[in-house]
Amino acid sequence: MKFTQNQREHLQDLLERGEITADQANVEKVKMARVQLVTGRLPMQVRKALNEAVKRGEIGHMAKSGRKPEAYFNPSFEYMARQARNEHERSVLKALASICR
Repeated sequence: MKFTQNQREHLQDLLERGEITADQANVEKVKMARVQLVTGRLPMQVRKALNEAVKRGEIGHMAKSGRKPEAYFNPSFEYMARQARNEHERSVLKALASICR
């Protein structure tokens, strides 16, 4: 599931009203989106907040392995995280195969 505009605006409103911190917003974003793949760089502060949430058991984490990207996910949707990682790996392999022809 994608992170929608309404969800983004809801989190921004909560931030502006001071009801949650930026770290809490990043964790809530992962929960709302169900899965967040990390294919590039992630700012240190965001990574730290997400890893602390993993330690508390709020969200789950799958480390990068081979061509599969790192993933943070809502614990109820671990199967979606596995599926998203596998789809990403397939797309990378397909792109590599098309280049190497």
